[in-house]
Amino acid sequence: MTVITRQPFLVRDHYAFGYWLSDHARFFEAARLQLVELEFVASRVKEQWPIPEGETLRDGDEHPELLALVKKRDLLSDSVKIFSAMAVEGFLNYYGVVRLGEDEYVTHFERLGLVPKIRVLLLICDSLSVASNDTLIKVLDRIAKRRNTLVHPKARELPGYLSAEERGGDKVPEVAQEAVADMEQFFREFVTAVPQVGHLVPQVDGESMGQGHRIPDVG
Repeated sequence: MTVITRQPFLVRDHYAFGYWLSDHARFFEAARLQLVELEFVASRVKEQWPIPEGETLRDGDEHPELLALVKKRDLLSDSVKIFSAMAVEGFLNYYGVVRLGEDEYVTHFERLGLVPKIRVLLLICDSLSVASNDTLIKVLDRIAKRRNTLVHPKARELPGYLSAEERGGDKVPEVAQEAVADMEQFFREFVTAVPQVGHLVPQVDGESMGQGHRIPDVG
């Protein structure tokens, strides 16, 4: 019995017919919806803050409802950042499977970091070499770093006590707003780089960026 160990491989067309499951569009919508809720909750926190803006509230136990609102605000902020990154990563995995097939994609590309992944996918699938200072890559790099800070948390040892004001942290809701803006810009830049992919990306500006072609049962 002859075992086939070599065979020709062709990259699939952008409009390949097939059936795929992906959650990237759902994550895209979740990031947007949670940002709306975050902005509302953040405005309520600001309205109810009992001391000058920018000062740390040290007697949170005396303001239980406000404290609960602050915790919800911060949770929403993290959720927005995570979902926006998941939308982008989910799309890249989806695009790779559509163009290369699941077996080849999972074997060779799935475990790559986001920036190496997009550069090699565009090189192989679209014969497009993208420099590290390209806008698409710079946006994706910001998304990757923001995600990694959350999902790969690190600890720091300090030489002494650090007050709450000195500890820093992300601005809320500004950093979450930046996350969604980066997510949306990523999809716009991707379509600019590969116009044929417009029918595969989420609807960034209220309408598809493609030309009406529909892939059946794309989740």
